[in-house]
Amino acid sequence: MEQVYLNAAEAPVAHARIESLVREHQTKLSRYVRRMVGDPDVALDIAQDVFFAAYRTLQSDPERPLTAGWLYKTATNNAISFLRRKKIVRFTPLDRDWEVRGLRIDERSSASIDLQNAMQKLPGDQAAAIMLTSYAGYSSQEAASILGTSADAVRQRVCRAMRTLRTVMTERV
Repeated sequence: MEQVYLNAAEAPVAHARIESLVREHQTKLSRYVRRMVGDPDVALDIAQDVFFAAYRTLQSDPERPLTAGWLYKTATNNAISFLRRKKIVRFTPLDRDWEVRGLRIDERSSASIDLQNAMQKLPGDQAAAIMLTSYAGYSSQEAASILGTSADAVRQRVCRAMRTLRTVMTERV
């Protein structure tokens, strides 16, 4: 397949679109991926790969609309691929050392850390569903589009995840 590159007039438009996407989504996307893979450095690498993929997409089709859904779907797929390459079936445990450094102040409370540790007990598909709907604010339909499944499957995964989280959190009390 032959790569089509932007001409000189289209290049600034693509650069401006990418810069806008990075400014708008980099922090949230990195945080989302960090919660999936458990490592802030890997999360930043995956987020950067997503933005490079977006840039390559704009090189071949400058008019293509790149939405937040596209970014999150690509990030989810890259994170899952990373976890599969590392043969990690579940989310990796949080390292207490970077927990305090890598988390926002509102994420440092003991309840928040307990919840993050409970999230590690979830299978990857349930954790991704709950992260997209509860944390990133996507509807079940939008999350389904990102995950490549149905809205009913997303709702079912969220329900199962919430049941597991309730059980794990009540055991801690």
